[in-house]
Amino acid sequence: MSSIFGIPTAETIKNIALGVSIGSVVIGLILMKVVSSIVGKIISLVLFAALALAGFTQRASITDCVNKVKTDGQAAMGDSFEIQCTFFGRDVSLKVPAVSK
Repeated sequence: MSSIFGIPTAETIKNIALGVSIGSVVIGLILMKVVSSIVGKIISLVLFAALALAGFTQRASITDCVNKVKTDGQAAMGDSFEIQCTFFGRDVSLKVPAVSK
């Protein structure tokens, strides 16, 4: 991801996770109309609810990672810097803006 598009910001990663959550809810609702059997509806509902929950928890994980670095004082001066956080089990480099006082 970073070699093609550059290093993403924390907000970009959080927006991706939010999009995964919202997209899975929308697809789940569409499948509720399309799938006719009750078993199929239950399976798809559980699957897309799990995907939405995973996206939401990953968004919270990125927020916690960025806030931890900011509170540790690593962003005290200067320009933005890079940190390593985990997103869906993969390490990603994020640009974090410096804390303004």
